[in-house]
Amino acid sequence: MSVSYYIILNEYAGGGSVKNLWPEIKAALDERQIDYKIVRSTYSGHTQLLANQFAKAHADDAVTDQHQNVVLAIGGDGTLHQAISGLIEAKLEHPIPVAYLPVGSGNDFARGIKMATNWHKALNQILNCTAENWLTVGSFFDTNKQTSGVFTNNLGIGFDAAVVTSANGTQTKSLLNRFHIGALSYLAALVGVFYNQEAFPLTVHIGQHRDIYSRAYLVTVTNHPYFGGGFKIVPPASAKDPNLDLVVIERANIFKLLFILLMISMGKHLKLKSVHHYHENKIHLIVPSIEYGQIDGEEMGGRYWDTYFETKQYPFWIDPTI
Repeated sequence: MSVSYYIILNEYAGGGSVKNLWPEIKAALDERQIDYKIVRSTYSGHTQLLANQFAKAHADDAVTDQHQNVVLAIGGDGTLHQAISGLIEAKLEHPIPVAYLPVGSGNDFARGIKMATNWHKALNQILNCTAENWLTVGSFFDTNKQTSGVFTNNLGIGFDAAVVTSANGTQTKSLLNRFHIGALSYLAALVGVFYNQEAFPLTVHIGQHRDIYSRAYLVTVTNHPYFGGGFKIVPPASAKDPNLDLVVIERANIFKLLFILLMISMGKHLKLKSVHHYHENKIHLIVPSIEYGQIDGEEMGGRYWDTYFETKQYPFWIDPTI
């Protein structure tokens, strides 16, 4: 089978380090005589638009065993998020597979599917792939904003979203990215948000069951184990599972919160009294106060939440076993 790659390059990913890395990636592609076309994402939302336009332009391509188009996003988790969002928006009968070269700050999706985070090895897992690999992605619909979307990693409300907002709003992230330790920017932001994030009310609907939390602190719906640049928020989660995982952590005193963070770092927090874990394919969350949100490490701003979550399946052109 011949494969043609439509490369969407986000040179700004990894604090701009991808721009310097691209000549090496290009050399590796050319050495293997890979058929590709490259376009550059130049502003927020551009990757989503480019992926959507490519999908619509190739909607009528014959599906054969001889040729395959693949959209290859080169950047971080946010770049992948935008690429797959644009592809799914096209609503093709035969979706175009997406691939992702993890060269951003956190690269949580790569960790989540046990893909190599070294770009040389990760590129081989893409170029040596011979068949699409269908994985679960999360989807949401918010009734307040009348907005919908998908996520490959997670959607968070409260603490982790405030950390993302804080990390993305500082120059520290760009500086750390230059030394290839961008994940530390989340750790630095975590310390600041830790003291400032207030508790908020949350209602969780699962089918006919309802749980009410008066002092929610961290609320994360996730598709695989990782968030925040390598923290295992739900160790048993898997992108091959048709369900999503929801973690709710209640606000406690500073000593208990520190203990919870320690347990998270050890992957042993899910059994704690202040931590609540759900494993479902449909989840409904209501937050009647304005709280920050994040989706795949990208800011969603502060808002009220009345949000429904479920899953979709999408083809990826990645073989992490290679």
